Amino acid sequence: MIRIALLLTVALTASAAAAQEKTAPPPGADPMAAWKPNKVAREAADRKEILALMKAMDAAGVNGDVEAAATLVHFPVLMATDDAKGQGSAEAWTREQWLEVMKPMYAKPMSDAKMTHNPTIHLVSDSLALVGDTWSMTMGKKKMAGRSAAMLVRVDGSWRFAAMMESGWGDMPGMDSAAGGGAAGKEPPAGGK
Repeated sequence: MIRIALLLTVALTASAAAAQEKTAPPPGADPMAAWKPNKVAREAADRKEILALMKAMDAAGVNGDVEAAATLVHFPVLMATDDAKGQGSAEAWTREQWLEVMKPMYAKPMSDAKMTHNPTIHLVSDSLALVGDTWSMTMGKKKMAGRSAAMLVRVDGSWRFAAMMESGWGDMPGMDSAAGGGAAGKEPPAGGK
């Protein structure tokens, strides 16, 4: 029995060492030699799916369904904004932080909102994309327009928001406390910028 255990240990150790040798480049070799970027192979389908994701996020806002919106986000999500002084900030939010900040906004459904988007979609691959959006929104007599950006990732076959960027949220009341102190003008660490 001891011989069998010893033989198994030697065999497993040898196979693990052989596997490691195959993956580790020899000393002095180019560590990026085996890397090659993935190509975009399904551009039309990717764009259609990304537009559907944006439409689903708008529908969640119109319906006041924060849980539906949260299913469209890949957590932790990078949230980036700025304030009126031009101080930018970015912070990774957990699902709980995101829901805490978003719930009050979704609590009053925007049933009369009309959104228009003019997105520019840049596909890095069939699972990575950047979206720049020039949008306008009408709610009753109130009209506003702006720009936003997002980084999207395909996870388990579905596109999700991995980063969201929109200006002006840094001045909103309660954003810094709800977001754990960082979403709205968090002071940089001592000695940092």
